[in-house]
Amino acid sequence: MVQTSSGVDSRPLLDAIPPAAAGVYAHNAEFATAFDESTEQSASISPTKAALYSLLLPGLGDYKLNNKGRATAFFAAEGLIWVSYGVFQVQGHQREDDYQELAVQFAGVSRTGHSDDFYARVREFDNSDQYEADVKNTGREDLFNPNDLESINPDALEAYFVENRVSDFEAWKWQSLEKRVQYSETRSASKTSYRRADYMLAAAVANRLVSAVVAYTAAHNVEPQKVGYHLDFSPAARGVDVSFALTRNF
Repeated sequence: MVQTSSGVDSRPLLDAIPPAAAGVYAHNAEFATAFDESTEQSASISPTKAALYSLLLPGLGDYKLNNKGRATAFFAAEGLIWVSYGVFQVQGHQREDDYQELAVQFAGVSRTGHSDDFYARVREFDNSDQYEADVKNTGREDLFNPNDLESINPDALEAYFVENRVSDFEAWKWQSLEKRVQYSETRSASKTSYRRADYMLAAAVANRLVSAVVAYTAAHNVEPQKVGYHLDFSPAARGVDVSFALTRNF
């Protein structure tokens, strides 16, 4: 504890004190604030708040705790994650447009914007006739025992074929194997980009959880220390004694 005491001629100060407060005139004030051993790493929020801040924005909890270096690392990671997410999404859309245009130009598909299942069929078969032949064979195998012809129900098989066939407006025929391979590779690249975008979403969640745990632990490990002051004004023969005390708990 550091304490200073001094006698000063403070008659003007005494004149300013109300007469009703005759005798000993004293004013005491105390305050306390929590901080770490280093003023650059002070903490004034609870572990729960630090974790919630970090769940909202990774690194924000550490920033509130004045752990600026670690906060910057989490901020940078968060920014990189979302930039990567945006890049992968754009790549996925561009490559999706590219493979759909390839189907229109080199396979005779009527338009873009078909279902994903349709584009998967276009990838697997040279033309729609091959696909429909496969549908018939698959229907026989899935619905009936191919070794027992009597088990085949023509009506059920026809219904299966109608449900899975290609409409007259969706027929296709690849001009060459090379173009079909190009289509397949472009479609795979699009799927990869979308998948990587999903990974970035998972990384964003992980970044928040890690940041929250780190901030919670950092705030929890801070031992609050008390700093206060005590200020007295007391009448003396020469005027007023001023006593000032600064305290800190270790």
